Amino acid sequence: MSRHTPMSKARHPDAPREHYEVAHITFEIDPDGKTFALIPGQAHQAKDRRPLFSGHIDKGMHEQLRELAYRIRQLEMDI
Repeated sequence: MSRHTPMSKARHPDAPREHYEVAHITFEIDPDGKTFALIPGQAHQAKDRRPLFSGHIDKGMHEQLRELAYRIRQLEMDI
């Protein structure tokens, strides 16, 4: 079971969770379970702040995210 659901957060409030804000999305990382969730960070109502997606951290994800960051940096230069 994911540690990112509201029910799991209520059951395990002290479980380690790391949060990283990227624009209007919050990346929530569970370092123990090696999972992540994407959460709408600027949702007005609490019911809308549930994870949009969660999954396991797989080998190679850091390279995929690095490629995405590189592309976003290129686009930022045009702003």
